[in-house]
Amino acid sequence: MNYRLLILVLGTFIIGTDDFVIAGLLPHIANDMNVTIAAAGQLVTAFAIAYAVGAPLFGTLTMNFPLKSLLIISMLVFAIANALSAIVTSFEILLFTRILAALAAAIFTPLAMTASASLVSDKMRGKALSFILAGITVGLVLGAPIGTWIGNALTWRYSFIFVSVVSFITVIGVLLFLPKIEREAELTIRERLKGFNKIILLTLCVSVIGTTGGFMTYTYIAPIITEITNVDNISVFLMLFGIGALFGNLVGGYFTDKIGAPKTLKLSLGGFAILLAAFSFLSLLNPSALAIVMVSIVAILWGIPGFGMNPALNTFLISLNPKQAQMVLSFSASALYMGIGLGAFVGGGVISISSVNYVGLGSGVLVLIALVLFTFVNRVANKSRV
Repeated sequence: MNYRLLILVLGTFIIGTDDFVIAGLLPHIANDMNVTIAAAGQLVTAFAIAYAVGAPLFGTLTMNFPLKSLLIISMLVFAIANALSAIVTSFEILLFTRILAALAAAIFTPLAMTASASLVSDKMRGKALSFILAGITVGLVLGAPIGTWIGNALTWRYSFIFVSVVSFITVIGVLLFLPKIEREAELTIRERLKGFNKIILLTLCVSVIGTTGGFMTYTYIAPIITEITNVDNISVFLMLFGIGALFGNLVGGYFTDKIGAPKTLKLSLGGFAILLAAFSFLSLLNPSALAIVMVSIVAILWGIPGFGMNPALNTFLISLNPKQAQMVLSFSASALYMGIGLGAFVGGGVISISSVNYVGLGSGVLVLIALVLFTFVNRVANKSRV
């Protein structure tokens, strides 16, 4: 593998870490900032929605800027935003620094994908892109548990310092080792919207609803697991989820090729709904060794359908408009982050009117709605192809 790719992978790894580590730190941030768990969860909402809006917007506004310079500037802003997150004294300023970090990440990640394709031969472009995307998944599998462990061992502020330090290392790596990269012409927003039909829009709605359901639970996973098990440090549970998610990506891709995207997506959504609802049913157990074992089993299993649906969903979207795959996938990424943001928002609402024990059940219901909607969308798509 081209060693320069490792620099870009380090960048997407630390972005993935920053994105997912909040879930493990939520109770500590809420206590320190003197806000409720539901209010602290809006940090995830702010980050995700800023990313969802920022990715297509800044992708268009910066299309004529030098790629290497943008990579350096965006990661530098990301590093500074996280350094500021570590020293802020008010929740409102922390909210601002999270939005700033999200906008910087929204610029860096698509550019890292573009740069990776320029660093390798045409035959290696697919593999190079998979390495860049794998960085985000490794951030979930490894980075988030490490950040959570640091936050529990010291304070949550040191988790942001960890992110900031690795981000600065990435800046230095890009500055020293990446060559000047010529950019290919990109589509304007108007050009991207051509061919954007009703079926694609409804499929993106499936993604938003399904992701909202999943991240209702993930955002508040720390108080949910602590309520069930009485275990405060949930870094091990996050690592189990990450392992399941990594395996889910592989399984989802395998089954998408073997039985097709629609069947794989239906199976993933169905299994995901059941496993999410399981968290609510596990709350009926008394904190014990049995509760810890059961939560561990669900923790490693729910990541499989949760991340297994992504290859199937994106494959299905591309099949709807193969000529504009890049456009479709950019909106798919925005839909994903919109779902992440809404998940934190809706989950916070459920906690405010009831308790964390009902979040899993609410998540399962939303994912079932996504399943029903996709079943309808797939039928319409099949009819339009005839």
